This record gives sequence, C-alpha cells and structure tokens, in this order.
Amino acid sequence: MPATDHPTELREWIAHRVAAYLECAPEAIDPGVPLSDYGLDSVYAFVLCGDLEDHLGFPVDPTVVWDHRSVEELSAHLAGVAAGHRADPPETAP
Repeated sequence: MPATDHPTELREWIAHRVAAYLECAPEAIDPGVPLSDYGLDSVYAFVLCGDLEDHLGFPVDPTVVWDHRSVEELSAHLAGVAAGHRADPPETAP
C-alpha cells in the first residue's frame, strides 16, 4: 500500500523531493509550474520516478513526468493510480 497517496500529501512530498534536487526550500516550488521550468531534465525525471516507486510501492514510468508536467498534475495523476492499486485484489497462486 502506498505510504502517501492523498493528492495533497503527495504534492507536498513531490515538492520536497524536487526542492532537495534543486537544493532550495520546498516553499520555492510552485506546484503549478512545469518541472522543466525549474531546470529538471531527463536525469532528474528518472531519479524522481525511482523515488516515487520507492515511496508509493509500484512502478512509475519516467514518461509520467513529461505527461504530467507540474507537481500538481503529477501528484493528482499518481494519487489516482495509487487508488487503483489499492482497489486491485492481490494475486493468488493457483
């Protein structure tokens, strides 16, 4: 089960991660600004997705950062994906 999958909590978590990458205060990250405007490139997208996978407990394709360009869009999308993962029944062995 994801550690934090509420959109608001996830938005704050992502903003903190982005701020850590940029070595700035989390308050400096505007959730509506595209991540590319902060200078985050494909390397950071891969790192962020790895951190998200660890945090949420399911695979996150790096293209999601380009499809959902801001912290706000990304957190809303991933919260929905996390909800779907909770709704999926666990697989059972035959």
